[in-house]
Amino acid sequence: MPDAATIAGDLVAALNARDYAAIAALCDEDVALSGIGAGSDQGREALRERLARHFAAGDESFGDAVVMQATGGSPVAIRVTARGRDASARATSVEKVLLIEIDGGRISRLSFFSDAGA
Repeated sequence: MPDAATIAGDLVAALNARDYAAIAALCDEDVALSGIGAGSDQGREALRERLARHFAAGDESFGDAVVMQATGGSPVAIRVTARGRDASARATSVEKVLLIEIDGGRISRLSFFSDAGA
């Protein structure tokens, strides 16, 4: 079973590649998610749909990833710099935190946090 840091790194790489199959493989079937669109949701299909809408609205990639994990491996916080273009093609750069909870080697909860002014 991969460790939490490996799972976190694989998640960032899959997000940057828009590899929804790889993202789904990292997650529980009933993954809980928030911070990607309005409200919260559950499940791999909801995650794929929300990520597809998110990336269609503004192309971004995640760099400068710093993985911070609790003793025992979960939860894991991944601080990234999200760089890209918004819907008006304006360049953007904003700090984000992806918070993941891992259970049984899979992501059971995924939350995105960014500066409210971003």
